[in-house]
Amino acid sequence: MEAPPSPLVRLRRMLGRVRRRFAVDTFDVFVRPVPREGAFEPPAGYELRWGDASDVERCDPHHTELDERERREGARRIALGHRVVLGLSRGTVVFTMWVNPRNLNVPGLMKRALAPGQWFIYKAYTSPEHRGRKLYESGMLFVLFEMRAAGLTELVGYAHVGKRVSRKGLAALAFESAGTVTRVEWPLYSATRLSHKLEARFPRAVPRSGIMTAETRLPHSA
Repeated sequence: MEAPPSPLVRLRRMLGRVRRRFAVDTFDVFVRPVPREGAFEPPAGYELRWGDASDVERCDPHHTELDERERREGARRIALGHRVVLGLSRGTVVFTMWVNPRNLNVPGLMKRALAPGQWFIYKAYTSPEHRGRKLYESGMLFVLFEMRAAGLTELVGYAHVGKRVSRKGLAALAFESAGTVTRVEWPLYSATRLSHKLEARFPRAVPRSGIMTAETRLPHSA
């Protein structure tokens, strides 16, 4: 018969379980002025344009990561005024990037009102077969030049501290940090803390409507 584990082993196992139930996630919020000049050029072989609800409903889950539920949610977001950038290769949608024109909204993390002239980009995804073609950066450039045509002034994005691809793309387009937000999860306790810099930049918290349930994903959305 096997001997029961020693008190030290039991303590180590207990501490391991506690550590696995404790999580701290930190995100940077980035801002970038809308360019005053220049023109948008998509990568060779691709078309970038705004999509509508019917485009979203036809998205292939493999190329866009949008399953049936998420496609329904996307159509609802568009009805509420959100926009979606599509990157197409030979007519197939291989890149999506969502735009919220009213709020910096990351469900489970924060919801803050944007200032007039700002848009917030979130939930970008590139098909595995089309990564490395700078579609993420091109999607942001497309939005920036569309914002200039609409007379808007600043684009807002965010990235988890560990999301290297997203942070690299934001840095390549000279986005600058507007502050950080940290989410702490502990059994029976959770809290979200905004840095003073971020709270000053986006001072107005917005109550959740309950209409949208999954605008972005935590902890590693782009």
